[in-house]
Amino acid sequence: MKLNTLFATLLAVGVGGWTLSTLAEDTVDIGNVKVTGQSLGNGLMVQEESAKGRSTVTKEAMDEMAPTANAIDKLKYTPGINVSSTDASGVSGTSFTMRGMNSDQVGVSSDGIPINDSGDYAVYANLLGDPENLGEVFVTQGSSEIDGPHIGSSGGNIGLVTLRPTKDFGVFVKQSVGSNSLNKSFARINTGDLNGFKTFVSASHTEGEKWRGKGTVRADRVEWNTLFEDGNGNSTNAIFKYSTQENYNYNTLSKAQFQKSGRGLDYAEIPIYNSSGKLTQYYKINRNPFENASATLTQRFQLRDDLALTIAPYYFWSNGGSFSGQSATGLSSTSDKAGNYDLSGLAYDTYYRPSWTESWRPGVNTKLKWDFNETHSIDVGYWYERARQRQTQPFISITENGTPEDIWGDYNSGNQLKDNNGATVQGRHQYTVTPAQKVWVQDMWTVTPDLTLTGGIAYQYVERDGNNLGSLYSAPEKRDARYHEFLPNFSARYQINEQNQAFYNVTRNMRTPPNYVLYNAGDSISLAPELSWNQELGWRFSQDDMLLSATLFHISYKDRQLSTTNADGDYEMLNVGSVVNKGLELEWSGLLPYNFNYYTSYTYTSAEQQDDVTTRNKELPTSGKQLANVPKNMLNASLGYDNKRYYGNVAAKYVGSYYGDLTNDQEISGRTTFDINAGVRLPVDKKILKSAAIRVSMLNVFDKEYLSSARTVVLNAAPVNGVSAATPYYNVGEERTAMVSFEASF
Repeated sequence: MKLNTLFATLLAVGVGGWTLSTLAEDTVDIGNVKVTGQSLGNGLMVQEESAKGRSTVTKEAMDEMAPTANAIDKLKYTPGINVSSTDASGVSGTSFTMRGMNSDQVGVSSDGIPINDSGDYAVYANLLGDPENLGEVFVTQGSSEIDGPHIGSSGGNIGLVTLRPTKDFGVFVKQSVGSNSLNKSFARINTGDLNGFKTFVSASHTEGEKWRGKGTVRADRVEWNTLFEDGNGNSTNAIFKYSTQENYNYNTLSKAQFQKSGRGLDYAEIPIYNSSGKLTQYYKINRNPFENASATLTQRFQLRDDLALTIAPYYFWSNGGSFSGQSATGLSSTSDKAGNYDLSGLAYDTYYRPSWTESWRPGVNTKLKWDFNETHSIDVGYWYERARQRQTQPFISITENGTPEDIWGDYNSGNQLKDNNGATVQGRHQYTVTPAQKVWVQDMWTVTPDLTLTGGIAYQYVERDGNNLGSLYSAPEKRDARYHEFLPNFSARYQINEQNQAFYNVTRNMRTPPNYVLYNAGDSISLAPELSWNQELGWRFSQDDMLLSATLFHISYKDRQLSTTNADGDYEMLNVGSVVNKGLELEWSGLLPYNFNYYTSYTYTSAEQQDDVTTRNKELPTSGKQLANVPKNMLNASLGYDNKRYYGNVAAKYVGSYYGDLTNDQEISGRTTFDINAGVRLPVDKKILKSAAIRVSMLNVFDKEYLSSARTVVLNAAPVNGVSAATPYYNVGEERTAMVSFEASF
């Protein structure tokens, strides 16, 4: 574990008193959840009350899935979302699309803390924490929450809610082992109620070998949650989380590579040298070290019977990077194209050059809730964050055995290449400050006991201040941009009768352009934010042994942002016009005789581009084409058994075909995969041993070979109108994988 001064300081503060956590009701609006009796579909579906499309995966369901899967993996059967991970470890790469939106267009938060990257809104598996400590994971598939702390969400939100500490002392331990030497050790201690304070602290270690190619994955985590409640509606909840990892990357494959060499192709397993005798390719240079820490302190004050104030300051820090290129980076005395370094006398060599990012994100979310009278409840809130991000590309020497001298690219560390003046040579050197704020007001009007109307408006203002400090390829330059919009929302929920409920909502969302626009070539700085209107019309049916929901959705957004290269090979951001996503989501779950249960979900998504794209002064025929990486059809179905001692389920997942390019020239076939989960809850005396279980999971039972999702989307995969073809690259679906876990509570 690579500890640093920041981690040591945060841990000391946490031990001294507060740590990080939030109350479920004080995270971004999680809605109301009713669970009566046995959860349906093994907890994959619960009765929802929000006036919007929403799905919740309960702790019961998460416990019965693959033991090392992360929070996003746990959503793999949820309607509207298509999840793909590079392996089953839970700490390697994870990507998803939701209703035609990429993961970097969807807001993701953990206990109210935004965990999308503040620059490009990417979501990384190492930021998701230990799933053993989650009480639920919820998804609002189309409409971002009015109080959501996001600047990059065109639609939808995923929320992770941490378990509360228990009132009784207890110890929980879990050991998981699986294919490819995968193993995870997890332990959590609850202190119980100590003068009103309840705390848990946990630690975990995960490691394993890559399932294709050579290399390992490894991660260590520490989490702490303290809760104080005075019994009068006042509470303080603090959570701290730290994670560090040192992974080897998986290579992406083109369709041609996959068809020729199969799914096992990866980075070179033996060193490859160029004609100068310098290393160019070797899996040991394709590394991904990363560490992050987060803390939040959520305080709820019941000022009067009808007035409550919530204040939730937070802090997020991350430091890490990755090198996933196909060859080491060459450097010599003639490599300085921008004149920022003195490289005279530097002999040609190749280097490990990770793309490195360090982020600091302090912020605060506040909300005042006023129950004005019996029919009106008014919420007023304010969110502020000042994110700072430093992005570099240092050059680190490669040893004779092909390993970098140091895989960590910490800023200006001593093992990085310096020029003749002592300056660290950088392939990029950028520092971005992003102050963001949002003020909002919302009124929930209970018109009748059966009809509730909610209306609100938010004003969001985002600044991007970029300082290009100069690199091998660019001269020093400062740029800035400002973005601001009013974002209204309206929803209606009508309880037709005890079993039937209807809802409608419309929400406007904004996605601020990524920080790349401050540094890319051309007129990227003038790129407008993505603006979307999200509409949903839905119906829910519920009874004791069955839940059913159906949602129609329509998302229209303009000024879609896409990163590409110009004729000179420089990166630039393009506005590729308007897109309309529309479709249907169905979800059905229930109980059957003899302790059997079922769950199924279906999603149809049409993600149609409305405009042709102009690139390099030439027009590409994209109008009317499906967005890349968006399957039109997805179907999930599971049949389970649970008699409170033994459980088991078989789950099938169908994902339809999708494209790797905007012109729809390269199609990837659909696939159907099967998973099996089973377990036994062991009889215990309840005195010392409170509970114990053995759980078994097998993923991709029939060992289906497939490309799971597009990692690199291109404009056109075949020559069109004089524009040369580009090559999309894809993530590869994992082979059949088995795991078993042993757990016990004391």
